Amino acid sequence: MLLKEIIIYFEFATVLVALFSYQKHKQLYFKCFVAYVLVVFGFEYLIGNFFEKDNQGIYNIYTFFEFNLVSIIYYNLNKEKLSRLIISYLIGVFNCVYFLSFFFLILQNYTVTIGALIVSVFMIFYLKELLNSDKIIEYKREVSFWITVGMLFYYLCTIPFLALVYFIGLKGIFLFKIINIITIITHLCFIFGLLWSKRTEN
Repeated sequence: MLLKEIIIYFEFATVLVALFSYQKHKQLYFKCFVAYVLVVFGFEYLIGNFFEKDNQGIYNIYTFFEFNLVSIIYYNLNKEKLSRLIISYLIGVFNCVYFLSFFFLILQNYTVTIGALIVSVFMIFYLKELLNSDKIIEYKREVSFWITVGMLFYYLCTIPFLALVYFIGLKGIFLFKIINIITIITHLCFIFGLLWSKRTEN
């Protein structure tokens, strides 16, 4: 079985565990996370089964939902006014670039990388805030911590590879194998965090 085919099972497992954990975490950020993993699984399933060859347009739509859902997650997780202001501004910047990319097609080579950099900043804001809060005592039982670990690992690790693919045009089986391995580790973080985390208080 190809590594790419194995990933869909990890994504499906994440969806199942997230749905089973829904009653434990009723905050808006977690609802957005559930929507995020559903979008990831849904688009990967569509691309893998119906749009395997001509999938650029599908990936462009996926990019919009992916980064906006992640942005909403971290807008809600971050409570500091300055962090929220910066997040709001950067969400606006990303969406402007995204919609302009339909008129200036060259921008489509940059939207994914720009989005990855932006949401990584949001996650760093959250970790900084977590470090300065009472939740740091039991941070390993916080589902938001494990979601952030998984996402930050994924986006920071894939940025160099995305740059090689979109900026330089470098494509190779080995390159995509590394990205696939990173994706599997990301979903393992999600699954572990969902199973290990304590119920989130309202």
